[in-house]
Amino acid sequence: MKAFGLTLRIAGATLALLALQILWSRPRNLAELCLLVIPGLLVVLALGLVAAGSRQQGWKLAATFFVLYFGINQLNALDEALIFRVGLKGTEVFHMMASGFLTSLIFSPLLVLILGCWKKAPQEEPGPLVPRSAANWVGRILLGDLLYVLCYFVAGIIAFPFVKDFYAGIKLPGPRSILQMEVFRGLVYVSAGLAVVQGMKGQRARAAFALGLSFPILAGVAPLLLPSRFLPDYVRLAHGFEIGISNFVYGVLLGYLLTRKTAPTTQEQQAGSAESFP
Repeated sequence: MKAFGLTLRIAGATLALLALQILWSRPRNLAELCLLVIPGLLVVLALGLVAAGSRQQGWKLAATFFVLYFGINQLNALDEALIFRVGLKGTEVFHMMASGFLTSLIFSPLLVLILGCWKKAPQEEPGPLVPRSAANWVGRILLGDLLYVLCYFVAGIIAFPFVKDFYAGIKLPGPRSILQMEVFRGLVYVSAGLAVVQGMKGQRARAAFALGLSFPILAGVAPLLLPSRFLPDYVRLAHGFEIGISNFVYGVLLGYLLTRKTAPTTQEQQAGSAESFP
């Protein structure tokens, strides 16, 4: 019965997201409408995975959903479309970004309600987390941003031979503009990572698992799974594999980088002192 109830919740959340998307995208026919179900389902599964491992509830969890869904699935996908000019006009990109913002704003708390996470059952709280200085946090955030830029360019170099014919006919932005954009996008990923790991309460492996799966689904699989009038299939699929693999690696690394360890209890400290005593 639990599995059946969860299936109903996932289906209900997918339909709710689909209804919101219809308000802005206005599909031209039934076939196009049906195709929206698949990426919508993937978004719900990715966010649901985060909710399953998080201790957050209510508005805190809704805020995490918003940062993930809008930041990774919408903002970080559309800003690249703007800079690379793959057939979308600037006004179209900003319209899609605005509709994505409104959809994320409404859908995030709605998903928390549908998943039954507005008020979770009490859980045993873990011990206090090891504190970090402001300088330590800044260093980790900058390193997280640098790691994203590195993963992006390494994956791009590997994928380029498969898509070079397509980009040969496009006036590409300069290296400086691309670097600036990826630094910005990296900060969006780090912000999303921080929102997720705060709910994991020191469980580093769980945070790495959640980011390692949600990042590629939201950034690559869901947006690039279906045919696009802007990208040929071979380009779309190449980018899908590129983003999927690189974002999995990056998400796992970022989860480990940002998660704080649980501080040892007094008994563990005493035991450690006893073992080290000659």
